[in-house]
Amino acid sequence: MTGETRRAFRLLFPCLVSTGMGQAMLFAILPPAAREIGLSSMQVSTIFVVSAVFWAFTSPGWGRLSDRVGRRRVILIGLLGYGLSMILLAGVIGATLEGALTAAVAWPAMIAARCVFGAIGSASPPAAQAFVADRTGPEDRAAGVALINAAFGVGQTLGPAVGAALAIFGLLAPIYFSAFLSVISALVIYFWLPDSEPRAARGDLPRAKLAFLDRRIRPFFLLQIFMQAVRAVTMITLAFFLQDQLNLSSEETGQAAGIGFMVLALAGLVSQLILVQRFRPAPARMIRGGLGSAAIGFGLLWAGTTFWVYLGGLAFLGLGLGLVRPGNAAASSLAVSADEQGAVAGLLNAVGVTGNIIGPLLGGYLYTLSPSGPIFLNLCLMVVGSLYAWIHPRIREIPR
Repeated sequence: MTGETRRAFRLLFPCLVSTGMGQAMLFAILPPAAREIGLSSMQVSTIFVVSAVFWAFTSPGWGRLSDRVGRRRVILIGLLGYGLSMILLAGVIGATLEGALTAAVAWPAMIAARCVFGAIGSASPPAAQAFVADRTGPEDRAAGVALINAAFGVGQTLGPAVGAALAIFGLLAPIYFSAFLSVISALVIYFWLPDSEPRAARGDLPRAKLAFLDRRIRPFFLLQIFMQAVRAVTMITLAFFLQDQLNLSSEETGQAAGIGFMVLALAGLVSQLILVQRFRPAPARMIRGGLGSAAIGFGLLWAGTTFWVYLGGLAFLGLGLGLVRPGNAAASSLAVSADEQGAVAGLLNAVGVTGNIIGPLLGGYLYTLSPSGPIFLNLCLMVVGSLYAWIHPRIREIPR
């Protein structure tokens, strides 16, 4: 990796941190804001689900566009679209709190504002991943992709604390602040981030559109769907699981879940910022090792009876997710040609969102049957996934 590439990555990293931070602040701020204006929890869930559907449909198109016009332009569109969506969302909430809008009008207006994020904000992640692919060889691809994943992870870790600090200036202050950060990030990208040469400038002939079921990338997309679903199931049911298994009060549950999520996030950052950057493991090894670590984590959660054992399980799970996600993204990138990097990144983001939609529905249903039901399902999926990663020829053939 050249010095110029490292400088470009150091520039891109904090811009992506700001997006992750804004998302984490929104998840903390939107529920109480929605409750104050009279929306139910189901209505709040709908806001996120509808925008996720938009994300799934538009992300592949943004990735393909970055193949044609260059990465920087599409990253800029995504950052500005994200900022616009946050401004619109804050404006709707503010107008409703002041009595200018009713809750009946505010709900679809908030969905529309959030859909701006799903439709336009979805441009940045695939273009950023393709930007990394343009500047890394097979031996550095996984480490570069891990930095992109870690940027969002750092932002999601810092977001709740920053949001809590800004909330003293008003409920909407964190949302406006995240919009401000996105504009600053866009300016930094515009003036200082080097761009990839568009295909049009190189005179490349157009290629057939990369398909979801392309045999080169099919196994990695299947892994992406069920890994995202597993993560979503865990995020949705963990607090309930800790409360029921440990007989905690509501206040104790909030504290325990907060510590658990922090351990999960920090373990993921250790994987991406320390283990992957230091040892540069091959993508196949990251996938297999990550699935094995996650299986150990779910095994501890399923068999454990104390809070400390559960924290150990979450640490193994975080390490595993921190390895599988960048390893799988790097593997899918290495499986296609140089002029399909944006397309494969967009498709990978889209199928990941599918897992985020399926996971909460499945996890919630299984939890009504048994508190350990979602944990046991995830354990089984990790074991099956590990076997799949060891025997599938496409995963064995990933360049090292």
